[in-house]
Amino acid sequence: MKTPSAFPRRLTSLAVVAASAGFLYLGGPSGKEALAEEACGASARIADSVKDLARGDVAAMNISKKPEALPDFAFNGPDGKATSLSAFRGKTLLFNVWATWCVPCRAEMPELDKLQADLGSNRFQVVTVNIDTSRLERPKKFFEETGVKSLDLNADPKANIFFELKQAGKALGLPVTILIGPDGCQIGLMNGPAAWHSADAKALVSKAVEAASR
Repeated sequence: MKTPSAFPRRLTSLAVVAASAGFLYLGGPSGKEALAEEACGASARIADSVKDLARGDVAAMNISKKPEALPDFAFNGPDGKATSLSAFRGKTLLFNVWATWCVPCRAEMPELDKLQADLGSNRFQVVTVNIDTSRLERPKKFFEETGVKSLDLNADPKANIFFELKQAGKALGLPVTILIGPDGCQIGLMNGPAAWHSADAKALVSKAVEAASR
């Protein structure tokens, strides 16, 4: 009579040990991915709601399939004091990085100003950050000359945000715009300018804000 192989019993024993140690693999996302999904759950729902609205004048907006948390970008607020992206948590944001020497940026700034005037609220805000590194009086003068009144003049005079975005492969140039959920996660990314006061842009933003309230 043959002695049964001990190999199956060894597998069973290993499985029990692994399970008790917390190593039993049951499939599904890794711990890191699971944490990311939990942290960006609200933005994931918003992204799913707006994915079909990135069209027309905002067709270049790349909606994230798996929204990810953004760094807490630091910059100076309109009062010159240090602030960061986390100061806006709880709001849906259209976060735009621009410079006065960027011609497309200058063209879209009045559009962003109108979008903020029409849709800005305690649930949504257009946050623009200027990255001029010299002649720092230029952004204020530009706002005055073009009649921009609804946007705050935030600044990053060392252009750190742009370099961070570029290193992460998110910024190809200027302007760069990120649609951000109330949880601080990236819903969509756009490189290049857009007609932000257009019907397409307003439909996209309005739907994002509505989805964030559910």
